[in-house]
Amino acid sequence: MVLMDESGGTPTAHKAKNGKFKFTPEIEAKILDACGSGFTIEKAGALVGVNPSTIRTWIQRMPKFGEKVETARKSHELSLLKSIELAGEKSWQAKAWLAERIYHHAIPSSRLTVDTSVTHNAGAGFAQLLAGLASRRAEKKAQVIEAQEIKPIEDSKSKHNTYCAT
Repeated sequence: MVLMDESGGTPTAHKAKNGKFKFTPEIEAKILDACGSGFTIEKAGALVGVNPSTIRTWIQRMPKFGEKVETARKSHELSLLKSIELAGEKSWQAKAWLAERIYHHAIPSSRLTVDTSVTHNAGAGFAQLLAGLASRRAEKKAQVIEAQEIKPIEDSKSKHNTYCAT
């Protein structure tokens, strides 16, 4: 027995007397349709109201169903690639994307490695001069300046420093 959800269009699985979901042709068709449209097993399960682990169990126990799910998913993948290939007739980026993903012609930025070493093409003499300056800086210690006591200057004319411009 298959129940329809509140909207009336999507069949949902019905539990058998033992508490497990029944595998019916209607549920199978809905799962295959969902997987053929790009849904994951998790999303297809949510669509029909079946736990994804139950669908995986069905796939393991019924190899023909597993093959149908895999075929539906691969058919969807093929249709996506064909769409991107069609888009490549107008947009070189689509073809570049396909080449990157399928044939590994370019390494996506997430796979780049950063090398922190520094290379230069300075002559040997200049490189030695720079190395010498760097070593002198490392050897140079902070200079200590002798501090002297500061004494206030006493002005005999006035105890208060005042200034009048006029």
